[in-house]
Amino acid sequence: MQVNRGALVQMKSKMVSRLNKRRQRGVTLVELSVAVAVMGLIMAGAMVGVPRLMNSVRVNQEIKDWQMAVVSVQNAVMSGQLNNGTTLGNLHDLGIFGSMQRVGTSDKYLNRFGGEVTPEVIKAGQAGMPAFGLKIASKDMPSEQCQKLFSSMHPSFATIKVNSTDLKTMTSAFEMNKLATACKSSKQVGEDSGQDDVTKADVEFTIGGS
Repeated sequence: MQVNRGALVQMKSKMVSRLNKRRQRGVTLVELSVAVAVMGLIMAGAMVGVPRLMNSVRVNQEIKDWQMAVVSVQNAVMSGQLNNGTTLGNLHDLGIFGSMQRVGTSDKYLNRFGGEVTPEVIKAGQAGMPAFGLKIASKDMPSEQCQKLFSSMHPSFATIKVNSTDLKTMTSAFEMNKLATACKSSKQVGEDSGQDDVTKADVEFTIGGS
């Protein structure tokens, strides 16, 4: 059986031409719409998930900061370095807030959420306070992270106040059932802030020497 070489060449040329046309055709409007929709879903998920993930990382770091501070305060009280004569300048030298960001050369620091942290040395005889230690005021803590911090750290703090609500005192145990409400009963921040939780809490707590 003889093969017509000219016919084979013509057939091959037609197939190559069809393949080239398919390659040049590009994407259809439907394919482009699907791609845009998928990209939109990915971006929407990132906008929701990334801030939540970052806040989770920050609160874990905040907890570690205060765990280290509690140990440092207790050691300073036991060694006699934290007493009635201790000044805030001494605290900086002792490195009690070693992992926290200090605001310039002031006596203030920043928590992991950008709020100011103001320490105060407790003097012996102050009503409702430990004999020695520190009183801490920390501002602008997102409500969800406020709950996580005190759920974890309340055994280490002598007293706890959230948005003017006493949750733990020198004479009363920590009231876990009030924590969520106290953390959310706070000032509003912008709805366009990118945060799931648009309330922030101002908190106060004390760290006493053991």
